[in-house]
Amino acid sequence: MIAVSVFSRLNLDELWIAFGVGKYFKYIAVHSIVRALGPQKSSTLHVFHAFTGCDQTSAFLGRGKTTAWETWMAYEEVTIAFLSLSQSPTEQDIVSAMPRLERFVVLMYDRTSTCENVNKARKVLFTQKGRSIENIPPTSDALQLHTKRVAYQAGHCWGQCDIPCPVIPSPSEWGWTMSEEQLWKPLWMTLPEASKACRELLRCGCRMEKGCKGHCKCRKAEMQCTALCKCGGDC
Repeated sequence: MIAVSVFSRLNLDELWIAFGVGKYFKYIAVHSIVRALGPQKSSTLHVFHAFTGCDQTSAFLGRGKTTAWETWMAYEEVTIAFLSLSQSPTEQDIVSAMPRLERFVVLMYDRTSTCENVNKARKVLFTQKGRSIENIPPTSDALQLHTKRVAYQAGHCWGQCDIPCPVIPSPSEWGWTMSEEQLWKPLWMTLPEASKACRELLRCGCRMEKGCKGHCKCRKAEMQCTALCKCGGDC
């Protein structure tokens, strides 16, 4: 993946990678992959990989590489956003890229959606299409922090892999925070957690015919049941 993304900068006619062992050993023609993808997609492949989930960045729940790739093929405008994050991006590059990235994420969750931003798509999918809160896009706040981590990994680390002495900024400015154990961990969001900030999102699994009893989540929170509950709010 990294070889494909930097091939155009290496001024080579061909680049082969030895891959596998034993009977699975083979040579991969990087230059052939680059020709098949085209100059823009090949030079931003590492950003796509980081944005959709890799060892250093999180993935979108229930949205694998195949779904992400098909969305990229359907919404090629996001390539411009990936390109702006591909090598030593600035915070302004992230701000400029966010509209296209948000639209890309919306389409990953709902290919027919006309929403341009994830917050609006979250509302539509949750209230009108009955999606669970685990099956809707992240908030704009969380997505921006995710994009910062992507820009750090893809643009600053991988994007400078052909430079002998790259200048890598501190992770603290790129969506990471230092834990009490002196380890870097993702800063997932700056907004309050929805389940704590919006107690009305609570729902119980009580059945209407039996009514809500002592184990009812709503009763414990001293709230009335709603249409989100299994009882439909009619208990």
